Amino acid sequence: MERLRSSQRLKVFFEVVNALAEKILLLTLGGLFVTVIIQIIGRIVGMPAPWTEEGTRYLFLWMMFIALAYGFRFGESARVNVFMDLLPAPVRKLSGYIYLVATIGFFVFIAVYGGELVIQQVAMNEKGAAIMIPMAAIGMTLPVSGVLGVITTFQCLIETPEKIFGGIDL
Repeated sequence: MERLRSSQRLKVFFEVVNALAEKILLLTLGGLFVTVIIQIIGRIVGMPAPWTEEGTRYLFLWMMFIALAYGFRFGESARVNVFMDLLPAPVRKLSGYIYLVATIGFFVFIAVYGGELVIQQVAMNEKGAAIMIPMAAIGMTLPVSGVLGVITTFQCLIETPEKIFGGIDL
């Protein structure tokens, strides 16, 4: 009974994290679309807004890093599944463990060093050139995507381990 409740809580946790990631992705995509449209219209009428280029870049960074981490919940990223299917079962199983360690290590690296970057940006009061927003708001995408990547990798491991281990019984 306790295991069932724990499993349900974990499922709810994953749903909340995924919903939050999806909302961030929709907001950044929508913001990116609006910013580019403003940039296009400004150039057509001969009055380009200087902030649109920088805004597009910042929104794209957030969208890219969150989407990268979010995509790992499906267990399809950075894998050559056709090649993996040709390998013998023991090698496929070992490659699953290598994949897990490398993926989680990568995301922990991004979270730790991204966090250090944000601390440095806050200490130096670094601001964007055109928009003048704190660069820490942009740098936060690194630790956020690092933590999200670890969570989504564990989600894939728990919910669909066959995607990581190629259908091999653990």
